Amino acid sequence: MTLEAVSFEGHGCVRLHDRGVTVLVTTSVGPRVLGLIVGERNLMAVVPDLGLGRPDGGRFAFVGGHRLWVAPEVPEVTYQPDDGPCTVTEVGGGVRVEAPTDGAGFARAISIRADAGGWVVDHEIRNASGRPASVAPWAITQLRPGGTATLPLAARGSGPQADRALVLWPYTDPTDPRIVLERDRVTVRSRPPGPPLKVGAAPGEGPLSYRLGDHVFEKRIDLDEGAAYPDRGAALQIYVCDDFCELETLGPLRPLEPGATAAHRERWTLHEVDAGRSHT
Repeated sequence: MTLEAVSFEGHGCVRLHDRGVTVLVTTSVGPRVLGLIVGERNLMAVVPDLGLGRPDGGRFAFVGGHRLWVAPEVPEVTYQPDDGPCTVTEVGGGVRVEAPTDGAGFARAISIRADAGGWVVDHEIRNASGRPASVAPWAITQLRPGGTATLPLAARGSGPQADRALVLWPYTDPTDPRIVLERDRVTVRSRPPGPPLKVGAAPGEGPLSYRLGDHVFEKRIDLDEGAAYPDRGAALQIYVCDDFCELETLGPLRPLEPGATAAHRERWTLHEVDAGRSHT
């Protein structure tokens, strides 16, 4: 694997390359991953002109790519800007980037390294506020529109008790034709134009995936069966709008004392499929 400093989309980045896949980790803003590139195609969305309003009248810039938020979604906490430079540290097989403490008192860091068959992405939220907080890491990957996202929803048993849940957000129309409910999964087509929608799965086992053309991107997490998760337990989530499709995972919601850190790991894989076959 090679490691080098480059400029991409106006941002300083560290370039990681392994087995035909290039990953671009931003250093001038973040912590973020801005590129997941195969050949000359970036599967991640880059959206420099998009953002959302913050309660203080400022703006959170989406930028694009992969980011780390703090859950539950409380605008005063979650929408803290990540537009400053990061501290960069080389780690075995990859790099770690950490942002300064934000306005809500949290320091966020992302580490990414090549691993057999893919990439390991570690997320950290450190409570630097001086007061206890109850938060969860929230890892969000923005991908280019035009593909199909898959949310696993397989049965977990055969008894008489409910064993899983499909979670909907207020702006989601469950009759939207882009949502297809199947026996063991939900697929969501990212086909602009259309209104935003979001679905989640609880407890959230299996790979969360996105097929774009002849490539499938997957990310997996280890679920903590005994822990509580935000958003009615939906550890895996899909959000779709006209500009991107987001694959989102969450860590457990836990009390975080001053100085303590919450960690969350994703495992990424990217593989090529026959363009003439459906995504199964």
